[in-house]
Amino acid sequence: MALGKRRVFARAQRTAKTPGCRFVEGDIQYDRRLVRRGDAMATLQLKVQYFQDSTPPEVPCREENFVVRELDFALPVEQTALVLIDLWNVHHIDSWIERAEAVTKEVIAPLIGRAREYGLTIVQAPSPGVLANFPDKYEVYQGCTPEPEPGPPPSWPPAEFRNRQGTYACFRGPRNQEPGIDLYWQSLTGQLDLSPHIAVEEGDFVVGTGQQLHDLCQERGILHLLFAGFATNWCILGRDYGVRAMRGRGYNTILVRDATDGVEFPDTLEAKWATELAVREVEQVHGFSTSTADFYAACTALD
Repeated sequence: MALGKRRVFARAQRTAKTPGCRFVEGDIQYDRRLVRRGDAMATLQLKVQYFQDSTPPEVPCREENFVVRELDFALPVEQTALVLIDLWNVHHIDSWIERAEAVTKEVIAPLIGRAREYGLTIVQAPSPGVLANFPDKYEVYQGCTPEPEPGPPPSWPPAEFRNRQGTYACFRGPRNQEPGIDLYWQSLTGQLDLSPHIAVEEGDFVVGTGQQLHDLCQERGILHLLFAGFATNWCILGRDYGVRAMRGRGYNTILVRDATDGVEFPDTLEAKWATELAVREVEQVHGFSTSTADFYAACTALD
């Protein structure tokens, strides 16, 4: 099936852009296989896995005895979204963007197509940098919560120290130590955008902040967030619309573990241990992981 073809059309007409940000009843067409009047929305029976830092009572609680455990989650389609983080077209790390492009084209693009086909809410979170580069290209969901006014700066540590200026410049963070990463990004100024293998289609949503994602979830009644994108050990975990932050807001967070890739080090690259440990952090602390194969199986079961 072509990527853009959709079997479910569940987008209502929006009201004017008012602070209420509500949907109104309109002409809504539903695929009968997914939604029938008077019946509940279809439910994905999704296999997930997790790590627990404990063992059964009869097994010594030692690290070598920890095992991967599996659950079957029942996720109502109307309460589930696929959140796509930082699917970029360029990056200053050549080797990483080569891997990310391959994963985007071969894994994530088909995943988006299947999620659209079966009626999940699609959320693109391409980063504030992308949205700043192309302010007129993407219609950003504004949400209902105004951005907070900046408060007064803290009195301690001193401003010069916080900003690593003057005599404190030697304590600059790793990325700002010589030679720094800016010299690589300067050559990419203004180019950062969504991958050419990805398109924002009608019915998708674009967010730039965690608050916007939260407001969108509240408006649409979404509780379960499937995450895919990059980089596993950076933005998937650390963005304010990423796994840690959204789990902190109370959502059920599930990483599609083969629809992501992390930034590695020379001694982790071959086995991709930086990526693996980021996935393990999700599985042990923040939520669960699944695979595209298990997601596709859950979708097929709805047929």
